[in-house]
Amino acid sequence: MPAHFLVLTDFTPDADRALEYAAALAAPMQASIVLLHIRRESLLDPDTFTGKIRHMSEDEVAAALAERAATVQVPITVESTGEGIAAGVKSAIARHRSALIILGKPETEEIPDELVASTSLQLLRATQVPLLVVPVGTEAPSPPARITLAADGQPFRLSEPVVVSVQKLLQRLHPELTVTYVAEPEDSDDATLARASVLHSGLGTDLPHINTCGIRHRTPSRGILQAATETQADLVVVVARRRSFLGLLFNRSVSTQVILHSELPVLLLPASE
Repeated sequence: MPAHFLVLTDFTPDADRALEYAAALAAPMQASIVLLHIRRESLLDPDTFTGKIRHMSEDEVAAALAERAATVQVPITVESTGEGIAAGVKSAIARHRSALIILGKPETEEIPDELVASTSLQLLRATQVPLLVVPVGTEAPSPPARITLAADGQPFRLSEPVVVSVQKLLQRLHPELTVTYVAEPEDSDDATLARASVLHSGLGTDLPHINTCGIRHRTPSRGILQAATETQADLVVVVARRRSFLGLLFNRSVSTQVILHSELPVLLLPASE
């Protein structure tokens, strides 16, 4: 049964970039795409607060979806929802059994953190499906050839569907995988335990070799991005633990800071513990 990628669109440049990236990734994965139009209500969109959002008629939405579907060379289905983003995405996942959610990220470096979406982790919490965030300006190739996976050395558990999805990606793409461990400057940056935790979760077990990269940095998210640069990564993978979903901790979570500041696509994996 082919995998389905659920791509969210509001017809903005960042959503179009996400669709372009998704289509290039879907081809070697032999996956199809479900392009879901959602209302522009996410905090990822600064226009939410400026009144610049233009409401579209059903005919306009249908035409915009058809225009974008025509650019894609893999099987694609288009849909639109009037529900809120979490409810609309959950409903689409239930219908299509989507293995991956993909959404674009606008330029957010100049937007205060409190105005940058909690959308990503909200979707992870609501769906427990891996989520790929694609920055609008990224020049990273798709599919990725080099992947950096951040691990803190502590055990984590992924659901079986998540493990199956990621393992299939690794098997189909044959990327160079590096496990990154970020330590305090005064501590050891040996990534042996981090690598072991990744293998114990079920990821990377079919790969002949997994690289490691130890980084010393006061700020884990900055250390992860430094490692991505040093390893010339095309994609950053972050395990989002349940504590990242707590509202008061959101803007301080490692997952959030990586999403905010990464110029590379970021794949978030929802940990079950």
